[in-house]
Amino acid sequence: MKLMIEGIWQGDVDPTPEHDAQRMIHAGSFRDRITTDGSSAFRAEGGRYHLYVSPACPFSHRVIIVRALKRLTNLVGLSVLHPLWDTQDGWIFEDDTLATVDGAGNGFRHLHEAYRASSPTYTGKVTVPVLWDQHTRCIVNNESLEIAHILNHAFSGIGGDGDVDLCPADLASAVDELNGRIARNLAIGVYSVAGAKDQRQYDAAMDQLFGFLDELDGQLADSRPFLLGAKPTLSDVLAYTPLVRFDAVYNPLFRATRRRLTDYPRLPALMRRIHGLPGVAETLRYDHILTHYYDGDWAVANRRGIVPELSAANWLTCA
Repeated sequence: MKLMIEGIWQGDVDPTPEHDAQRMIHAGSFRDRITTDGSSAFRAEGGRYHLYVSPACPFSHRVIIVRALKRLTNLVGLSVLHPLWDTQDGWIFEDDTLATVDGAGNGFRHLHEAYRASSPTYTGKVTVPVLWDQHTRCIVNNESLEIAHILNHAFSGIGGDGDVDLCPADLASAVDELNGRIARNLAIGVYSVAGAKDQRQYDAAMDQLFGFLDELDGQLADSRPFLLGAKPTLSDVLAYTPLVRFDAVYNPLFRATRRRLTDYPRLPALMRRIHGLPGVAETLRYDHILTHYYDGDWAVANRRGIVPELSAANWLTCA
């Protein structure tokens, strides 16, 4: 396992039970906010903040999309980490077709350097995305959903697109409720399928994942264009990032084999509508996604004795 212990990067260490429980998905450790009125230590200012991201990671991808939808490309900088993170060095910056150098001007070669600069005795995993403050040279936040909310609200008055609101007040409670279910049942749910340690866990995780996908598809039966109505919300962004990876990664590699995205009657059209929103298509990098998953720790099945389900749509059932 790769993590930092007391500010020292460990490229290969036996995890404690606490860290082993966080092997899949866990909450970020830096949880500050950017505010328009200066009520936090971080005031919204153009050119001050920078994102360290990986287009390969679905949680990182969601903040890249919000940055694009809110038209923040000239206000919030962005640097791209190399998709091959399963190495002794973890997430790294490179000057090549799959990554960039550290555009925030720190000269970092590894993402763990940003964590050490922010907290010299930091202990924990080094994850993307990271929202970085170039003035104080520290991490503001590394929790993807919170960063998405920050990008949606904090910069509208200083150049961000005020006409785009992914969490409008009249839908805030519905967005939060659906976001929580998307997180549990889909975004984390696919990793629960992949990380199942026995057949019982696998079967239960499959039922939870596909039960939720069936429900999402049924929710669109009234011809609504997006999950919560006529306009896209943050819930659509949160659903889009795991679903664009589903048929390419989660179905074959994670053994989420019951159905493909393309087997659903309505979800593919939803995905095309989200993909067609301004700036979204440019955020989707299958070169990153496939490199990350198929040349990383998921590439070899490390849990034997689990029999995948046969797809519900197979040559025997086709007319």
